[in-house]
Amino acid sequence: MWKILLAIMIFITLVNFSFAQVEQGDSEINFLGYYATMVGTEYSSGGTGSIQLNYGHFVTSNLQLGIGPQITFYNAGGKTETNFSASAFFNLNFSTSSKTIPYITGQWYQSDFDPESGDFTDASFINVGLGLRNFFNEYLALNNSVTYGFSLAENAEGGLLLIMTGLSFIF
Repeated sequence: MWKILLAIMIFITLVNFSFAQVEQGDSEINFLGYYATMVGTEYSSGGTGSIQLNYGHFVTSNLQLGIGPQITFYNAGGKTETNFSASAFFNLNFSTSSKTIPYITGQWYQSDFDPESGDFTDASFINVGLGLRNFFNEYLALNNSVTYGFSLAENAEGGLLLIMTGLSFIF
């Protein structure tokens, strides 16, 4: 019985790694949602949610650079508030020819964007983490990542834990 299970696992592994998924020159559009919570500080955010639309371009088959706007929903004094932000990111793939592609990610977020004036306030932070793209076919993937972020403000305390999931469209 164990020989059959071993053979099935080897077959699945070979099939899983036999599909080219991303290559230099490809572009990706992500529709992501995330849950975020403050860690390492006495302040408790109670968690926030966000929706992002990101565009990324594969400079090489392993390196992706991108930008994107986001809308964040959070609870402030019992009232739901929204916040507009912008981000820039990179993803460094560990593999490029697999149906499952693990990657290291880093993002810079500039929060408190005022869409009426177009001004940014001093609320930027950096995130670093790990992600995993699971491809359904060569054009569509489930994209998941976990990152830890820290504020660039002088007196900032603690950090921000983000759990993101969404769909990636490769073209």
